[in-house]
Amino acid sequence: MNPEEMVNKLVERTKTELKLNEKQEKQVKELFTENFMKIGEVMKKYQGQRDSMTFYNQKIEDQQNLSLKKILTEEQYKIYQTNLEKRKQEMEKRRKEGMNHRGQRGGQDNPAVNGKKHDCKGCGGCGENN
Repeated sequence: MNPEEMVNKLVERTKTELKLNEKQEKQVKELFTENFMKIGEVMKKYQGQRDSMTFYNQKIEDQQNLSLKKILTEEQYKIYQTNLEKRKQEMEKRRKEGMNHRGQRGGQDNPAVNGKKHDCKGCGGCGENN
């Protein structure tokens, strides 16, 4: 998925979740497009410097939230914050699950990850061939 498609998908989800009007949709799309470009620049500039990327991406997110607070109604902003927090928790859960299987190929089809019976050839995660 290219950057434009990613922004469009994010705007569409936001539009649906928050029931944006046309003016809000246009403002949100402009904001998300601008911030997506900023994040891309940060990733290029600070490649391999995780702490710097995290710091600058957080600044971009904080600024985006301030801008959204001006674009959205109070109720829409509350819904946005709730949904954002849920997505962050889901991401953190997936990240932690992935860490439990570090060094193994992830994914639903990996028997070491999904716990399915399989003809083990030493996957390292199921304990059958240890």
